Amino acid sequence: MENTSSRPLAPDERATLDVLLARDFPGAAELRVQAATARVTGRCGCGCPTIDLAVDETTPRAALEESVAVEADAPDGGLIVFVDEGRLSCLEYWTTTGETPAGFPKPEEIR
Repeated sequence: MENTSSRPLAPDERATLDVLLARDFPGAAELRVQAATARVTGRCGCGCPTIDLAVDETTPRAALEESVAVEADAPDGGLIVFVDEGRLSCLEYWTTTGETPAGFPKPEEIR
């Protein structure tokens, strides 16, 4: 990942994260609280929209044993929210095609 200056999430990044965290799963409530404070701290060097996240350390940690919080299907690939030590750490968009997506999918395209 390429480090960038910390910045707020772009509208498509925010919408994708919100859609993925809207589902009910263990730790979702804590991750939603964290998401409200999430900032982008890096992005994938290949040009895809995958981003590293940092959240306010005062927000509650999610009690998750795995590093993947939620996965979803997206056009020609999928989305993954990663959690590190109970905190949001990455939003990844992977594809099965040779084309790198320019941005995250529209919320209605996420399944």
